[in-house]
Amino acid sequence: MDSEDKAFTILKCPITVPISLEGTQDSNHNKMTTEDEVKEVNMYAPDIGPKFYPVKGNVVTAPIITKNLPEAFSSLPICGRPESKDRLEQYQDQKIRDYVGGGLSEEEFGKLAKYCSPNHLRTGKELIMDTNLPAFGFLPPKKDDKVCEEGNQLNIVKKFKLRVEKDKTNLYVKKLKYRGMRLLPLTTEDEDNDEINGTPLEPGKDILYRVRFYRPFMCGKERNNSRHSVFTCDVVVSGQSRLSALRERIVCANDVDVRVDVSANPTELPQTTAKELFPSGFMFINNVFYVDEREGRVDYTEPIRLWAQRRAMGDFPKVDMHQVRLQDLVIRLGHPEVYIHQGNCEHLFTFSEVRLVGPAELVMAEQLPRHTAVLQHQTVYCTTCAEFGAKWVVVGCPRVPFDPAFFCDTCFMLYLYIDGKKIGDFKAYSYRGNEINTLKPLG
Repeated sequence: MDSEDKAFTILKCPITVPISLEGTQDSNHNKMTTEDEVKEVNMYAPDIGPKFYPVKGNVVTAPIITKNLPEAFSSLPICGRPESKDRLEQYQDQKIRDYVGGGLSEEEFGKLAKYCSPNHLRTGKELIMDTNLPAFGFLPPKKDDKVCEEGNQLNIVKKFKLRVEKDKTNLYVKKLKYRGMRLLPLTTEDEDNDEINGTPLEPGKDILYRVRFYRPFMCGKERNNSRHSVFTCDVVVSGQSRLSALRERIVCANDVDVRVDVSANPTELPQTTAKELFPSGFMFINNVFYVDEREGRVDYTEPIRLWAQRRAMGDFPKVDMHQVRLQDLVIRLGHPEVYIHQGNCEHLFTFSEVRLVGPAELVMAEQLPRHTAVLQHQTVYCTTCAEFGAKWVVVGCPRVPFDPAFFCDTCFMLYLYIDGKKIGDFKAYSYRGNEINTLKPLG
């Protein structure tokens, strides 16, 4: 199940969450009292105001007031964390006992827990996985244990093995949708509360957001050939984080390269990056412009907002993203939002999940925001030797049959220079796109 599907199972239907304050224990008299008060928590905001591109459908939710999530679910036994992971089951049992109330004895509570146990849904033939974390590769790991033996007996695994064995040219694997994706778990199973330094997020009160980013694309006449948006990474961020912190986690090759012609003297490369030279950018979320107004930035949105006013499209609000926290946003799950930087580099992104931190999770505030899935970008190789990664982009060169052409350091100097002087008329730019590939390319 994708992260988007998980999100919609949480917040899909437009509901008003009632919070019932029943079964409150009186600390003075040690008696159970009942309050008839029921508090209504509105989870959805009215969909009003100007719109650039209204998107509707069953994959897009209504505007969600995410800061109301802790209040909406405050009556459920999901808050707090035990002192040790070993006491998690007892801690949750006590939370459920307090939630049910009624002064149940140990025997009565045991019968109730046994009657409502999820084990009644089991058939006895389920596979018991040895880990909850994602594994790399397409087939089950090769281990001599019962789990992997049963996993290899699945029909889907058998069929996939036959397909891979017949695919001598490796064409089928290259067509898999998620073949280049690497999942990076948010937490590990061997974490111990006593050994980790940091401030843990509080279960039931702190909010986690999952944001999916896509590759930039060209608009207008010079459009790329991709028929759909290509996923590049997703980021998990807490509600306490500022929107500017989320922006800093976005990885784009256009932030690394500097488009300066250095063909006359290729040894003198720019010592800075494009992101340092042009740090401006903005996000367009739920018809609101969130602009990075920190020192040294310019406002890209002013001409856009003036253009919209002249065409009577409405007055779109503008907010400083460094002054806004994620929990203050009103978002729509599945709705395409826009991030623009470097003048005209445009990314689509979506909020695919919003939820509260669970009692079994140990997430440190200092760890967020962080990537939990990264797409392996295709490594660009030298067009001459096809062996080493490209370090140069050459355009307008009559000696090369490609335009643009990519070169490694060796081929670049041997083919286009004699005694340090370039041959012919061309332009050369340093290429750093391969540097963002933190994972090894697939074979």
